[in-house]
Formats: sequence, structure tokens, C-alpha cells
Amino acid sequence: MTSLASNGKNVVWCAMEDTEKVGFRTRLSEGFTPTAPISKGELFSGRTEEKTRLRDALFQLGQHLLIYGERGVGKTSLANLLYDSLRSLEKWSYQVVRFNCSAGSNFVFIWQGVFRELSFLNEIRQRGITEDLVTTGRIKIPFPEDGGAEDVRFLLQQLGSPAIIVIDEFDRVKGQETSTLLADTIKSLSDHAVDATLIIVGVADSIDELIAEHASIERALVQIKVPRMREVELAEIVQKGFQHAKMSIDEDATQQISVLSRGLPHNAHELGMFAGHAALDAGRLIATKEDVESAIRRSLKSAQQTIVSSYLQAISSSHKNIYKQILLAAALSPTDELGYFYAGDLRGPLMRIAKKRYGIDGYMRHLKHFCSAEHGNVLEKKGERRKFRFRFRDPILEPYIIMRGIDEKLINEDDVKRLKSEPTERFLIL
Repeated sequence: MTSLASNGKNVVWCAMEDTEKVGFRTRLSEGFTPTAPISKGELFSGRTEEKTRLRDALFQLGQHLLIYGERGVGKTSLANLLYDSLRSLEKWSYQVVRFNCSAGSNFVFIWQGVFRELSFLNEIRQRGITEDLVTTGRIKIPFPEDGGAEDVRFLLQQLGSPAIIVIDEFDRVKGQETSTLLADTIKSLSDHAVDATLIIVGVADSIDELIAEHASIERALVQIKVPRMREVELAEIVQKGFQHAKMSIDEDATQQISVLSRGLPHNAHELGMFAGHAALDAGRLIATKEDVESAIRRSLKSAQQTIVSSYLQAISSSHKNIYKQILLAAALSPTDELGYFYAGDLRGPLMRIAKKRYGIDGYMRHLKHFCSAEHGNVLEKKGERRKFRFRFRDPILEPYIIMRGIDEKLINEDDVKRLKSEPTERFLIL
């Protein structure tokens, strides 16, 4: 038997049974999914503008959609939400399928997968295709091994009903040939007004390559950028997760998680879940800032080995150095909509971390080193020499570096908040 007691604003379970703790932990694991994209609409947060643009563009004949943004910003969760909502349209004769690309995917492999998933048994029976070409309600006509854009167009025209095809993780596809053929496909589908809509999900670079192959297809594409989430959207993720668990979290703790997540939903999910666990371990149903501090330590301990290895390789040197401080300053720097920052953006964060003012020439070579194999290629560089922009190859590194900086007392949570609100002291190399 359990009882509740009030301890200030916190509700404390005086004697929580193990089975009750398991129940709360189970619901926390359902409400927070740091290791997988969101698949339930009721747990999806934010992205109101992006959802509206998707809905408005989806059923325009001859239009196709590109969903793009940095890695880790929630593109697949948005695609999942779209896919699930579209599946309800199947009763209105829409054929809706999704294909997830892998590193080994090429044009033929993608379309073999798409046509394998397309299920239209009634349609092909009405067209007189013999029963031996049909298996358990799915078409058995193979996409040819040497198939191209016109083969896709021809087969989609045979469906007899509109199709919506989501091609996710297109950035994992290697080789220019696939981008060229997919661009040809979009042009052919648009030119022939085929009642099929492609929704391609990837990072900005892969989308640039796709459009570069056929500048003329740009008029047939609705490009929907998925930026990093705003703090209010991250707070919504945290609050929904706790509500699902039948728990709550105070405002300061919610804000702390929102700031530390750097616009990435993965980190909001992870810190929210770990903060909930810490609250339960302390016998509380309300999470506080102390629980977020515990969540930071748990997050660092559970970080993927690839993230830890990348970080250690980036800061490694046989000589006394400030690699660690500069990498932390880079993680704290303001970014543009595609995650890029300028060298001058580090000046404010680095001064707060190192308690010393550095000119750009004092750390520019370090930034360049972070773009080298010796230091793990943790950054990538773009632009001309006097106007270089940098960004993390894996944005998930940013919150890890910041949390590690907090744990190692290089910076604290209040510093992170202040840096966010301070005006940027930006200088380009002249």
C-alpha cells in the first residue's frame, strides 16, 4: 500500500511498490523514445508549419516533396507521422508505401523495394493479370535489373489509382548515378502528369545533388526544410512524455532540458527519460533540476561508443592544448538553419570557457584540424578561405560535448543559458 505526502511543491511516494515503479518506468519508455523515431501521433510535438506545408502540397498533381534538414532534427519522425496519416487514405484508393534507403541502396534496389511493397490485388485482377503473378495480395511484377526512369513512370501509370511513395534516408545512398536517375524520374512523372507523388527525405547536401542533376525539376518540387526545434517545441516533447507517464516536471527542469538539447529532439527524449528515472529513484513523481543533473551524468555514461570515440579523437594531442575548450566553444556557438557557424562565433563562448580573450588566429587552425582525419573529421568546412563556415558532421555530438563540459566544470548550465541570450560577436577572417 502506498501513500502520498507533500514536500513543498513535490509529491513524494512514501512507500512505492516495485510493481508501481515498473509501471511508471514503462510509461516513461513509451513517452520518451531517444533510440527510435516517433511513431505515435499523440506523442508527436511541434512542427506545425511543416505539417501544414506538407498537407497543402501533397495532393497537387505533378508536385513532389523534399523533406530535408540536418541529421537528428526529426525528419523521420515527421515522415512517420505523414505515412501513418496517409495510410488512412488507402480506403479512398490511394496506394501508400515507404522505403528506407541504406548505404547499399541504388536506383534499382529502391524501386524494387517500392514495387514489392505496393499492394493493389484488386486493381491488377480487374486488369486481367493472371493469378500466378500475384502473391498474398502484392504485385509480383519485378522491377527490371536495368530499369530506369521511364520504367518507373510506366509501372506507376499501370496502378489505376494514385500512389504516394515515401523514400526515407535518401542521404545514405552513395553515388551520383542514383541521384541522376531519381531526378530523371521526377521529371518524367511531372511531365506526364502521373498520379503519383514522391516524398524524398534526406539531408540538404543530398537534396542539392538531386536538384543539380535537373535544374528544371525544381518547379515540380515542394522543398520543406526541417530546422532544429525551438525550445518551446522541445519543452512540449518533455511535458508530453511526463504526462504519458502520469508524472510531471517543473518549469526550471523543462527549460534546462530544452536548452541543453540544442534543438535536437533525440536529446530532449533522452534527458527527459533519465530525469524521470532519477525522480522515481528519489521517490518522487515530479522531476526537478537535480534530476536533470543526474540525467546529464546518465546520458554521458550511456553515450554511444562512436560518439565518445569521435570526441576523444578530436581533442587528442601529445602536447598541451586547448582542443577541448575550442570544441566546447564550437558546440555552444549559434548556428544558421543548416547547422553552420563562422569562426567568429566562437569568441564569446571561448572567452567564457577559458576566461581569456582569443582572436580568431588563436584558434582557426584548431577548427581546421577538427576537419581532418587525424582529429576524427568531427567538423566539416564549407565556403571560401575568407568566409569559411563550419558545422558538426554529426549534430548529436554538440549536446554530448556541452554536457561533458558541464560535468567537467568547464561551464555550467547558467553559462549555457547566458550564451544563448547574448548577442553574437561575429568576425570573418579578412
